Amino acid sequence: MPFIPTSPMIVGAGGLYSTANDMLRWLSWHLDRFSTQDAEMRLLDHAAYLDRDGLNPVFGMDEGGMMDAMGLGWVVMRPEGNRPLILHKSGGLQGEFSFVAFAPARGIGVFVSMNAFSVEGFDAMAKATIELITELAPR
Repeated sequence: MPFIPTSPMIVGAGGLYSTANDMLRWLSWHLDRFSTQDAEMRLLDHAAYLDRDGLNPVFGMDEGGMMDAMGLGWVVMRPEGNRPLILHKSGGLQGEFSFVAFAPARGIGVFVSMNAFSVEGFDAMAKATIELITELAPR
């Protein structure tokens, strides 16, 4: 697709560009739960700040997995069954969808991206990511 500059209204969320190696470094930082360096920052970043309970309606937050709470931009999925606590974020722009999810207490994270604007494809990608984390790091 042709490049179209990101609107100033969403540049902080939709104007970010990264490499796969940078995403791995970023995920490693989030999963480094025993490090004392940046420990307070990680704690604040991973906290749930707004519970879903009592919010009506909730729109556009359940695409990657059912939102139980919101963190600092993270959709928080509380543990359920074998699934551990998972933080996730999705994005898409210019014919691309991305999804990142991680279980900070289990030390596992997944970043996936596809170069197709496919809602069905994104839904399958997000579901597979949550299932993979649950399978590899069950409660």
